[in-house]
Amino acid sequence: MAESVFDGQESTAALRARIEANLHRASAQHVRDHFRSLNPHLVGDKLFESRWSDIRRDAAVLVPIIPRASGATVLFTVRSNDMPSHAGQISFPGGKVEKSDANREATALREAHEEVNIAPDAVDIVGRLGVHQGGLGFSVTPVVGIVDPAADIRPCPREVDEVFEAPLAHFANPDNHRTEQRTHKDVTYNMFAAPYDRFHIWGLTAGILRTLLDVLQEEDMPS
Repeated sequence: MAESVFDGQESTAALRARIEANLHRASAQHVRDHFRSLNPHLVGDKLFESRWSDIRRDAAVLVPIIPRASGATVLFTVRSNDMPSHAGQISFPGGKVEKSDANREATALREAHEEVNIAPDAVDIVGRLGVHQGGLGFSVTPVVGIVDPAADIRPCPREVDEVFEAPLAHFANPDNHRTEQRTHKDVTYNMFAAPYDRFHIWGLTAGILRTLLDVLQEEDMPS
């Protein structure tokens, strides 16, 4: 992989321009089927396929980038253990598309407001990444937004146990991305991971970060 040239110290305007300019890349708009693309040798395996669903449920998440004085950060949530899906996992604010949502951006903004109290008018939407398809049937559209550092971020205790920020520069470094093996029903499979500090970010969220990694580079990277 190429070395990262992003250090997180760009001005907000320069950071926004970088992301917006690179969203056109095929790698940024690639529809990523997380499990099958990383495990082509298991496609058709009954035990493997039984873990995933082909019934697609549309969803959207906000990828919240906050231009802090010390450097840009990315905001994550730790989902409540009481949530019906992805309990306890590290995620971006987001959820299922509702009929009342005008578009995927509206879904991401609504969910971010509900989950972490980020007001929609505190977010400057930059654009979308390609759809990321997860194993439980979710087709997730990541919406990248620059969040006002003064936003009043407060987790909804019913949905979110914890929020934390990590340096954007950390995820702009290819060395901080990996694949790792997990086992389900005695079937070992590969997943994306992007650990930070005490937080083990993996799965669909790590896959979105892998796509964001490419967007932050000066040159396109291999998928």
